[in-house]
Amino acid sequence: MGLRESDRIEFKLEVNERICKTVVAFANTLGGTIYVGIDDFGNPIGVPSEELDGEMLKLSNLIHDLVCPEIMQFVSIEPYDLNGKTLIKIGVDVGDERPYYLANKGPVPAGTFTRVGPANIPMSRRDIRRMIRLVDGDSYETRQSRMQDLTFHEARRAFDYRGIPFDETRFQALGLYSREGVFSNLALLISDQNPHELKLAIFNDDAETEFLNRLECTGSILKQFDDALQFLTFNNNLRSYFPTAQRIDKYDYPLEAVREGLLNCLLHRDYDEDTPTLVKMNRTQLRFISRGDLFDISLEQAIMGSSNSRNGALVQIFHRLGIAEAYGSGLRKIFKLYEHEELQPEVEANGFFYLTLPNCNTTRNPHLNLRSNEGPGLRGDYDAFRRLDDEGALPPDVARAFRPLREQTESRLREAKRSDGRIAASHEAAIPSDEKRPHARKVELDARWTGDATERLIIEYALKTDGELSRQDVEHVLSCGRDTALKVLNGLVERGIMAKDGKARATRYHIIEAKGA
Repeated sequence: MGLRESDRIEFKLEVNERICKTVVAFANTLGGTIYVGIDDFGNPIGVPSEELDGEMLKLSNLIHDLVCPEIMQFVSIEPYDLNGKTLIKIGVDVGDERPYYLANKGPVPAGTFTRVGPANIPMSRRDIRRMIRLVDGDSYETRQSRMQDLTFHEARRAFDYRGIPFDETRFQALGLYSREGVFSNLALLISDQNPHELKLAIFNDDAETEFLNRLECTGSILKQFDDALQFLTFNNNLRSYFPTAQRIDKYDYPLEAVREGLLNCLLHRDYDEDTPTLVKMNRTQLRFISRGDLFDISLEQAIMGSSNSRNGALVQIFHRLGIAEAYGSGLRKIFKLYEHEELQPEVEANGFFYLTLPNCNTTRNPHLNLRSNEGPGLRGDYDAFRRLDDEGALPPDVARAFRPLREQTESRLREAKRSDGRIAASHEAAIPSDEKRPHARKVELDARWTGDATERLIIEYALKTDGELSRQDVEHVLSCGRDTALKVLNGLVERGIMAKDGKARATRYHIIEAKGA
């Protein structure tokens, strides 16, 4: 059928007074559509054709009589055909005299509803009063601040740093005065006396029991943003991967995503509430939690870039300072950044607004935490990267960089096995005499030798080049850097498989005979 109940769709089997409750919720939130003639499981039952006109008239009368203020100009009622079944489709737009309520209950929680997901939720008395103020153009920002002894040292510093004038002659234009000519709540937010707090915490585990660090930000919201961004940037690990000779650097969280997430929770929160804004970072995610639901837009619209800010004047100040960009660009930018990581941020709104960013490094790699790596290394060891690749633990761009090397290496191993039934079997090397190379002797690598694939490649290469090779040869064979080549060669030397001769650029490595040869 393609339809299911949601924040903007409701099913009703028959016409009754309960429909008015949904009409009220839709009119108070984002609007929506009610389909009459569908059961709770989404199956179209239909409305008998001989009853259709009468049921539509009954609906119109119910909505007219039971919903206040008058809502009919925002309601449409019409027949709707679905899979051969005739339904009644009721379209409800957002009203301009909110809050709407049931006439027999009045503008109280028992009669006033808002839509949250597929449910009609009673509004609190506080939310009802707030909606009345918003419809009347009385927002938190524009109301008179209870505190009037305000200073603006941090705000002035921010404006001066950007060469933007900030003095009392500009206060009115910025919205720092209320209608009464005294400081507004917007002035309170950017003042040094701003009482709203921002709290941040860092944990090393997903259960958030292993505490690492914290920060509590107070005062001007401009300073809170600067301090919090610096704190998050400091705790945003930069991991360096060496899948080949080319290094790939990757932050746990894209820097722009962190910045936009922080801006979103500060600029769009509901400051009528005293609840602190929270930011939590654990092993696999960074979560922003701010008070307040979405403001007259749906979750889908917000992600797509729509914006309807409850704190428009505050957004304007951040925009004027060059801190915030275009309206509605934040969430859209965050989701775009994560497309490249093949990960999905999460957004939830239910009285609080939650934005969760996945860690680009640790989400896939269970061996990593914020302070250590308890698994395969990230610095160029072929077998470590092969294991991580097999586990699906590499970020997409790192995996793409490693795959050609892996395919090349595995192709060489297959070729080596075809040319010689076992690389580590007894092998008679054609090499110069012992007098010329005292460490080069008949090579018998026992079949029980357990070297990894990288070392096998080096041995095979050496056997084909008179038992001798240089560090540069290893770099070429493995397509790796100097440090990785030396690590492999030193491991072979330590286990007595190869010997090192010469110094500096003249250094060469030779295969030596196995014990008992």
